[in-house]
Amino acid sequence: MEGELQQLLERYLTAPGYEPQDVSALARGLGIDARRRRELRELLQTLLEQGKLLKLSKARYTLRKPTDNSLSGRVVRRDNGKLLFVPDAAGLQKLRALCPGFDGTALALPEHKSQGAMDGDRVDASVRLQRQGGYRRRGRGARRPDVSELELQVRVEEILERGHNRWVGIYQSGGRYGYMSGDGKTAPERVRLTTPPPPDLLPFMSIVVEPLTRPIARTEATGRIVSVLGWPNDAGVQITTIIHKYELADVFPAEVLAESAALPELPSARDMEGRDDWRNRCVITIDPASARDFDDAISVRRLEKGWELAVHIADVAHYVRPGSALDHEAAKRGNSTYLPDRVLPMLPPRLCDGICSLRQGEERLTRLCLMRINERGETYRAEFRDAVICSRRRLSYPEALAVLERRGSTEDAEIDAMLHEAHGLAQLLRRRRFENGSLNLDMPELHVITNDHGVPTDVEQEVSDISHQLIEEFMLAANEAVARELNARGLPTVYRVHEAPDSAKLQEFAQQLRLYGIAAGTLSTRGELVKAMEKLHGHPDEDLLKIALLRTMMRACYSPRPLGHYGLAKGDYCHFTSPIRRYADLLVHRAFSRLTGRSGAEHPRLLSPGKLEDIARHLSETERQSAAAENEAEQQMLLLYMEQQCSAEQPRVWEAVVTAVWGQGLAVELPLLRLKGFVSGGELPNASRWYHERHADCWRSFDGGCIRPGDVLRVIPVNLDAATGFVDFRPVGE
Repeated sequence: MEGELQQLLERYLTAPGYEPQDVSALARGLGIDARRRRELRELLQTLLEQGKLLKLSKARYTLRKPTDNSLSGRVVRRDNGKLLFVPDAAGLQKLRALCPGFDGTALALPEHKSQGAMDGDRVDASVRLQRQGGYRRRGRGARRPDVSELELQVRVEEILERGHNRWVGIYQSGGRYGYMSGDGKTAPERVRLTTPPPPDLLPFMSIVVEPLTRPIARTEATGRIVSVLGWPNDAGVQITTIIHKYELADVFPAEVLAESAALPELPSARDMEGRDDWRNRCVITIDPASARDFDDAISVRRLEKGWELAVHIADVAHYVRPGSALDHEAAKRGNSTYLPDRVLPMLPPRLCDGICSLRQGEERLTRLCLMRINERGETYRAEFRDAVICSRRRLSYPEALAVLERRGSTEDAEIDAMLHEAHGLAQLLRRRRFENGSLNLDMPELHVITNDHGVPTDVEQEVSDISHQLIEEFMLAANEAVARELNARGLPTVYRVHEAPDSAKLQEFAQQLRLYGIAAGTLSTRGELVKAMEKLHGHPDEDLLKIALLRTMMRACYSPRPLGHYGLAKGDYCHFTSPIRRYADLLVHRAFSRLTGRSGAEHPRLLSPGKLEDIARHLSETERQSAAAENEAEQQMLLLYMEQQCSAEQPRVWEAVVTAVWGQGLAVELPLLRLKGFVSGGELPNASRWYHERHADCWRSFDGGCIRPGDVLRVIPVNLDAATGFVDFRPVGE
């Protein structure tokens, strides 16, 4: 009914001679009775939020008519306070068409042209070319400006959607009801409170505030307290604060839990009809030791010339149907969020940890991508089927690694042999991928370990070893095979896209490489970038420079158009392998159902291109929010751990890279922790006196010691500035 009403409304609004009307006039014009006016109001509000309508004075509505220089995108506030306008995929294409010489990804947004937009807000903006330096003389003596003298200027015309509907900050007393101090990015620096605070609220506690007015021009921000979180330095409160700050959902609605509770624990005989039966074949899962949800399972078989690779993915689409409460909540969340002390799953635990999880020894429904791969690593045939499996073994990465390095065994000869065969295939696929121009950006992952109370107790590093690479290569192969087939068949879905980086940023990165003694050319071609990455391998500052390269890259996102993936050097690519934790994968699975040819199977209705555009933008945003929350939570827990280490009797020793030499001491960075800090010159080992040699950019000692940028020191933390995250270190050993 809603779709019919929307079509009727759009025809009415686009009819010749239409003049802006209010709800009552629209209802009369559409012939809608009083019982459906609420439905009309809700539809108008939805179209407003999507930016398809404009609401004029006297509550009159009209269709938005974008101008030639109108772009949509998001506002981003950097840590230094500067605003950027980041066009979405469609806006970026339009911007490059308007200005062919533009190859960037964002535009500087002056504060006075922002209309009060804040970090994360989705906006409609206009751009124009203007001479640099402002006003120039006009008239007879004026000359036409050269292209090099022109610059793009952007102005926010309308805020379409707010990025933050709740503000989190610190309560401060003062004035009638006090005020909230925000971070200046996700919340204004100062928000005046307009209602009395709760009686148990004390100054410097963390609070959540609902915005009433926003800081536009000289108008102050106001709000009312909706929640008191507690003291900000408590470990549990820090994570809860981040959940509220990024508006993440940590509780499932009752109707969603009711739907999940009604689902059967095991698939029925009817569910298995028409599916390939893999229950008696050698199928295994390999995941982190702490994992509870298992999306994927694999099976590898050697052929006379090549291999058969089977990638089984949990058939979440069988249980989560379009339009259900489960589907609505999963789409709203977009993805699971992984915080140091908890997981905020996309689906209720009964599904993600139970019914859909490919657990050992239990029958599970899957979507199967069955590939034939030749001895050159080329996939020459791919088949797509619905299947049922019973995983023979659940292996952790360390257990699989032990078998691959012949240090252990699964006590099942068939599994051991298959693992070694799989390893050979994975390494072949990996070599071929890098030969084709894929960028090797593998870096150790940092995990803060917490106890039952959310207090950090240790930090561990996870390295991408050959067991991780085995699963990674197989998942990449399945993602590419599915995307290629969906694109070839013209089936609407969402793709994972990664655009080429800004050439100016690559040139800056090339200059940075030269400072580290790495010849890099201009990095204007993929070949030059790949060669530079090869030179990075084994370099003392490899991780630091890889992070610098990542900062030059565009953020990968979702799109209904197969725009390719620059980092992986793939033309067609989608996310297919994690439907338990990513809604994009679930959408791909619904399109995948058209590929299986399974008789009697129900095919869910696929979304229109316009709807896919909206949901791809939404999923890109939920992913961005989750990543920001995960990074901030990891950093907060890391700083709390380092603060404990400052007073520990036997603090942990870290390797620090010297990044700069000053007269007061050394600037250092811990690559593993991605923390910056300082070593005072007075803290250097005192067996011999040290002095700063300014002209040589180093510290020297009288017994011949020398410390320069790029050197590695073993250090322990001695003091932490919680406000800035800056750590003072002391060298240990030689």
